[in-house]
Amino acid sequence: GALNKWLPGKVRKNQTDLIIYFAGHGLASSDGKELYLLPQDGDTDLLERTALSRTEIFKMITKLSPKSVTMFLDTCYSGVSRDEKTLLASARPVRIVADEQDTPDNFTIFSASQLDQISSGFKEAKHGIFSYYLMKGLEGPADGNSDKAITAGELHAYVLKNVKQQAIRLGREQVPELQGDGERVLVRW
Repeated sequence: GALNKWLPGKVRKNQTDLIIYFAGHGLASSDGKELYLLPQDGDTDLLERTALSRTEIFKMITKLSPKSVTMFLDTCYSGVSRDEKTLLASARPVRIVADEQDTPDNFTIFSASQLDQISSGFKEAKHGIFSYYLMKGLEGPADGNSDKAITAGELHAYVLKNVKQQAIRLGREQVPELQGDGERVLVRW
């Protein structure tokens, strides 16, 4: 509903800098060709009907022609929750061959982990470790060159370093990814 009804009235063609944040579960289709974001009321057995396809999200947003799109996805597609519970009985490690689903040119996408990794939680902060360090970095520590601007590349470097370290403490491997223009300025002050 938000993508089809609310968002079109908010995006001005070639003017709006759109920011999307999603924290939750993600799953891949059984053939591994499509990635889905699973809303709270989504059904893992009915992904096509109850989940949000990344391809469809990209298409809807692209039609609106925003100036830029920044997506922060604190999710994984491993079929396993942060506390290592299986979301789908048939879930198995996912290998998606498509080039990260052909990300549109004006999109910058931060992902919490690689496709076959679990996005870990950070109990002390009551967030995923990706979300925690994302928010911390945007407060200023990610400004690697102290120029009072944070680029996508600087934010990714900060998040990558801290998330990898925290995941190791949890006995896991988690490597956040960045797709898009690393030189794009996200925040200035």
